Amino acid sequence: MFRIITLFTIAFSLFIFKVNAQEKKQKINYEKEGYVKAEVIHYKVEGCGYLIELADKTKIAPDKLAEEFKKDKEKIWVKYTLVKKQPMSTCMAGKLAEIIDIKKRK
Repeated sequence: MFRIITLFTIAFSLFIFKVNAQEKKQKINYEKEGYVKAEVIHYKVEGCGYLIELADKTKIAPDKLAEEFKKDKEKIWVKYTLVKKQPMSTCMAGKLAEIIDIKKRK
């Protein structure tokens, strides 16, 4: 009987720990962490591909974008820096930006 109670207590404790960890994960304030609210857009002009449209409607061209984010209208949090020397590009819709980090937004 003592073993059953001990196993139940351990299982319950692990369950509570997992729930608390998930709640902490969800409470991240991305804006305080330096992220910007944005949306991935498939810019249908030849030479552009996928751009990131920031909340203020500014468009940036990511230096690299993971396949998982290459979806039109994908809502994201993005942390980026603009490239100091803007190269010539066939797509003149946005400035080239180095993506530091990117997360899906719900």
